[in-house]
Amino acid sequence: MQEYQSISEIMQTAVTPVFLLAGIGALLNVMTGRLGRIIDRLRYLESYVALVNADDRKIILLNRKRLIFRTTFINIAIFFCTFSGLIVCIVIGSMFVGGIYQILLDSFISFAFILCMLCLILSLIFLIFEILFATKTSRKKILATESIISKYLDGQRK
Repeated sequence: MQEYQSISEIMQTAVTPVFLLAGIGALLNVMTGRLGRIIDRLRYLESYVALVNADDRKIILLNRKRLIFRTTFINIAIFFCTFSGLIVCIVIGSMFVGGIYQILLDSFISFAFILCMLCLILSLIFLIFEILFATKTSRKKILATESIISKYLDGQRK
């Protein structure tokens, strides 16, 4: 027969998922920071699209396309990470509901925790893809883009 836990015991048990939630929050902070930098770079490149000639525009638009592709990866990573955090909150709530109303929710909590971990794994995989794509594309055409921008910046200063 199952013994039911008191509120203080439930709170002690709920500490572990709370630490996981804190880690997910830190991971979300990193991901949203990356997204912000990508969007800032998109805005910066967008300001030069109308100013440059046709050949330079092709290079800038190619970099713009790559940045948009990166936003797709990081947005998917943010989605799965956020969903993982939501599931952790559901797990914590389920622990309290089960303890207060003396309902056995062990199967549900186990399933939810496994789903949380799967979402977190997917989130990290998409983050890795975004990082790999960013490092791969940063070497391609980055010098060309920067020289185009500096050429037009020098032209504006004169």
